[in-house]
Amino acid sequence: MNRDSLTVATPAGTVHATAGLRRGDAVVFELGGAMRGSVHVTGTHHPQHWDRFTAVRACLGPVNAYQTTAPDDALPRLARGSSGYRGSLRLYTDVVGRPQVSVYPMETAAGHEPSPKTAATLTAVLRACAEHLMQREDLPAILTASRERDTPALLRFLDWSVTHHQAEAAHLEAEARAAQPSRRSRGRLVDRCALVHHRPAPGAAGDAGRLPRLAVPPRLRHAVAGPLLPDRRQSRTRPGPPRRDRGRQPAEPADSPAPSRPH
Repeated sequence: MNRDSLTVATPAGTVHATAGLRRGDAVVFELGGAMRGSVHVTGTHHPQHWDRFTAVRACLGPVNAYQTTAPDDALPRLARGSSGYRGSLRLYTDVVGRPQVSVYPMETAAGHEPSPKTAATLTAVLRACAEHLMQREDLPAILTASRERDTPALLRFLDWSVTHHQAEAAHLEAEARAAQPSRRSRGRLVDRCALVHHRPAPGAAGDAGRLPRLAVPPRLRHAVAGPLLPDRRQSRTRPGPPRRDRGRQPAEPADSPAPSRPH
């Protein structure tokens, strides 16, 4: 087996993939054995860093599925089947250098989901082709060409994203400013409603003759007239009945004549 030919073991059988000549930013693999058709592999950005082109993407078919759509008769299919399949896979490394794979949904040309066995076969072939491209000596040239290809579209997307979020932030700020006067109005209404009239419960003992109480906010007490706030010291002192000395006779006046005794 030479370096441009792969043998992939899959649930559907052995698949042979032969790499063609590099076409600028991509390499196309021709399939044989248990599958027929081709796989397109190119460079792409890391899924977590849009400006770092360190990943590769493999698509079912002879073209980059993110730029154009392959005709149905050009889609790869199983040797014993008649349905063509679409789908893609991204291969990248994490922060510690371990390979990671993101598989995008596979489907037939008619839009149906493949069986688990067929999906496993397609995924195995896509991953084998992507891993082969990762080990090629011309990978840096492929990634550079891929960055030059995708950068204009990425910049257009970022420009749209910045404009969209700035407009959304301005809209939220306008709503917040519009809500401030209404909050001030509600605050003044609460201050006015604080001057409520507390009536004593009917039938409560000791309530007869008392003045109604007013609950006044502290910052408004200086503006309230005196009669509305009776002096607490005066309200505590109640007039009572005249004092009487029990068991004692009242003293007679000093200038009253003494009673005469009968002779």
